[in-house]
Amino acid sequence: MNEPASVHFEVLSGPYSGVSGEAPVGTSLIGSGLDADIVFVEQGLESNHFRLTPLHGSIEIEALAAGVSIEGNGDIAVGKRVVISLPAVIHAGTMSIRCTQDSARGSIGLSRLSIIAVSLVLLSSVGIATLAISFLFDGSAGAVSPDAPPGAPLPAKLTLNGPNDRPLDAAAELLQEEVNKAGLLNIKIAPGPGVVSAEGTVTPALVTRWQEVQRWFDQHTNGSLTLVNGVILKEDKPPSSIAVQAVWRGVHPYLLIGGQKYFVGALLNDGWTVDRIEAGRVLLSRNGRLAALPY
Repeated sequence: MNEPASVHFEVLSGPYSGVSGEAPVGTSLIGSGLDADIVFVEQGLESNHFRLTPLHGSIEIEALAAGVSIEGNGDIAVGKRVVISLPAVIHAGTMSIRCTQDSARGSIGLSRLSIIAVSLVLLSSVGIATLAISFLFDGSAGAVSPDAPPGAPLPAKLTLNGPNDRPLDAAAELLQEEVNKAGLLNIKIAPGPGVVSAEGTVTPALVTRWQEVQRWFDQHTNGSLTLVNGVILKEDKPPSSIAVQAVWRGVHPYLLIGGQKYFVGALLNDGWTVDRIEAGRVLLSRNGRLAALPY
């Protein structure tokens, strides 16, 4: 039985230089937009720049935007497809990506693997940048994906082979503090093998704030650490049916709803629980997620 064709790629230039991994089995869309399968931001790529299809011993490249070329073969016109033998080097935007045959990894058995590099890259005068890459097993879901169904569990993740691995406990703890300061209550940070990982959900109104935290992480670490971003975009509205009449924030804080007192830990409508009571808002929890209810 023939194994599905697979291709191993390695970025040769720019802030992502040294990053490597296996391209998804089947056709992959590469670009800077979050609807692409392999996303590289601020690298001169269009939202949908080119398509890559692994074949046995070769790859097919379809140019969807100008500026796609194969080293030694010249430019590919927009809308045209070419088949080239492996190994090959693809030039797109400001990036150079080397593709090689990767039969050793064909036994992973993934039908589709979305590779998302979603952090905004902060380019300093020496070109230092941070990298956020997550591997998501379901092609319909992705980091910060507007199509993710409510309550969808985060898929398992793999880590690209990147440079500069180092102890990350302190960095993860510091990033969690910054996330909490930004009010991103549904994002949890943890150290991993050679990376710092972020998981959870963010609402559309808080996407910019999460991007700012990522830029802060880049500045604080001078681009030397890798952030694996598994944060998913999610519309998570607080329960509108709860009408808070009064709030007591004394020694034993409670809410007054419908003439009854609800202390921290009390169960409200639709499975929501009073998590904590703060100045100007009440934090409710349900299924591991938090919602802020202003008062």
